[in-house]
Amino acid sequence: MKNILFVLLFLIVSLSFHVYADETVSESMQDIKNDAQREAKQKMNRLEEETCMKSETECLRLKAENRLEETSEAISDKYDEIKNVIDND
Repeated sequence: MKNILFVLLFLIVSLSFHVYADETVSESMQDIKNDAQREAKQKMNRLEEETCMKSETECLRLKAENRLEETSEAISDKYDEIKNVIDND
């Protein structure tokens, strides 16, 4: 668990060092689409977690799985965004 948190922290810190360049319109639209999909999925996960009728441990497991999936998708999308910016140079 410590390793996962360390990797996530490292990725978040490394993403803060942005490389400034222009993106194409299609790449910008893809970024907006990814953000909207992540937000919709996050809201559905929160609704599912709030209406969980299983045992407390099952609900906590579901919540942890949802957070892990959301984080991995966000990191993947941000990686693609940065790669697109760098590729345009």
